[in-house]
Formats: sequence, C-alpha cells, structure tokens
Amino acid sequence: MNKQDILERVAFYRDAPPELRSSMLGAARYRNLAPGETLFTEGEPASHVAALGTGSVRVFRIGATGRQITLYHVRAQESSLVGMLAVLLGRPVIATAQAEVATETVLVPAAALREWVGANEAMRRFIFETMTRALVDVTSLLEDVAFRSVESRLAVLLVDHADDEQLIRMRHEDIAAELGTAREVVSRTLESFERQGVIGLSRGRIVVRDGVALRALS
Repeated sequence: MNKQDILERVAFYRDAPPELRSSMLGAARYRNLAPGETLFTEGEPASHVAALGTGSVRVFRIGATGRQITLYHVRAQESSLVGMLAVLLGRPVIATAQAEVATETVLVPAAALREWVGANEAMRRFIFETMTRALVDVTSLLEDVAFRSVESRLAVLLVDHADDEQLIRMRHEDIAAELGTAREVVSRTLESFERQGVIGLSRGRIVVRDGVALRALS
C-alpha cells in the first residue's frame, strides 16, 4: 500500500472536501512497522498521529514493577486515542503503542492535525468516534480487572484468540501482558485448565480441547 491507499480507508480523509484531501495527502507520511516495533513511547512528546491501513497495534501501560497491561488495540482504518489526545493537548503520551504484526500506517504531523480539527467536521467526527471506541475498551478493562477473576479473564482471552484449528499462538508472557498480571499467575492458571482437560499446552502454543468448558469458565 502507499499513503493514499491507506488514507482512502480512513473516514476523515474520505469525507473531507477535495482541497482538504489534497492537503492531507501532502502532509501525510507512510511508515511500515515491523512486529514489535514501537509507534510511540510513554512519556515522549507527540509529534504525529498514526492512522492504520493494515495490521494491529497494542496500546499499553507499564507499572512501577515493570508489569504491562493492555489498554486497547488499534486496528486497520483506526487511530489511537492516546496519541491523538497527546497531539491535541500538546502533552507527552501516557502509554506505549507497539505493532503486534506487520503494520502499515500513515503519520499525520501534529500541527496539521490541529489545523484540520478546526476546519473540518469529518475530522472532528473521526476523533469523537475514536474517543468513544477507546472509552468503551478501557471501561471494559476496568470492569474486568475490578470484578472478574484471572481465571475468567484468561478463559475469555483464549476463546477470543483461538483460530480455526482451535490453537492460540501466544507465549505466557504475552498473555500476562495482555491481562496485566504476572507470568507465573498465567502459567499456574493454564496448568489448572490443562488438568481439567480444557486445553493442552505445548511450547509457544495452546490448543483448546473442550470449547464448551472453556466458554463456561469465561
């Protein structure tokens, strides 16, 4: 893809008038992220906003102990609220964003974004939609952490990440980062699920053996 291909997928560009579309295309810059590459880092100033054309980005925070917790994921045709608010408010970003898979993006300079927000209803609508989506994700996260057990949250993650062959290709440390808990807790819980015959464990992957029981645990 090139930067125009990506922009054509994003609502704020598609809905903009022709003269603004030309300005957006000229200001945007293409960037290809490798898996694990960082888009922005907590505490750094925000110089741009990224819109995704393909791939997926995980936005997370790191606690004082070094433990991570995922706030939300950004998919194709979306942008990150954390990066967007940092640009609009002129403040450092409050979380880190990292590509989960090969990801194609366009980067929009901070000054250009602020100018477009004031001039274009489509851009303002895109920002409000981004805020709503992220707020729902973070609210769900808070509810899960406050009111649901690790066992239940882990079962939900396994159900959601199982592919057509009922395989989950995630390391224990990646699952722990997603849930905001310790790797040891994840390992113990997975071993408990295995003893119950719900899953099978092997290096680098998990196989679902009893989907009905796993959904019941969730």
